[in-house]
Parts: sequence; C-alpha cells; structure tokens
Amino acid sequence: MKHSLCVCCRRSLEPAQELRFLVETATLDDPAYLAGIRRLPANRAGRPVPVCSACQQLVESAPRPAHPRPHAARTGVLATIGLLSVGWLFQTLLLGPRS
Repeated sequence: MKHSLCVCCRRSLEPAQELRFLVETATLDDPAYLAGIRRLPANRAGRPVPVCSACQQLVESAPRPAHPRPHAARTGVLATIGLLSVGWLFQTLLLGPRS
C-alpha cells in the first residue's frame, strides 16, 4: 500500500492521519457532513491536505493571519461614483442644462 506524504515535512503519514485524510476527501461532496468531521487543515480551494500529527499541531497552534476586507475597495469606488452622480444631479437641477 502506498502511504501518503505530509505536505509540510514530506514524511509518511501515521495510519490515523491517513485515514482522516481518506475520509475527508471521500466526503467532499457533502459539505454539511464534512464540516462536522473536519480535522485536517485545508488549502485555498477548501480541500483537505494530508499532514502528519506533528505538523497538524504546529498548524493549529500558529496564529491565523488577518485577512484584509476584500469589499473595502469596492465600497469606496461605489461611494465615489454615488457622490459624483449626486453632484452632477444637483448641478443639473440648480444650474440647468449647459448650452
């Protein structure tokens, strides 16, 4: 039987960790069930990654990085467009159309 390797240290996984990885990858189609049994860290796509128990403890003990708010820039752009539109509307109503 081919053993999986840890993605962090490239050592062979313990049987319990390999079983966790196999169960989690087999249940990816049922997100509710996967959320209840999830033990392993996941990659950016949400798929579990195989890690040994030592590396898993290191991953769990490390502080999580703060993610910047992705909507802040979009909100600023929309606010700017809104203010320019309101300004244009008031200018048109107060000064009348340009000739």
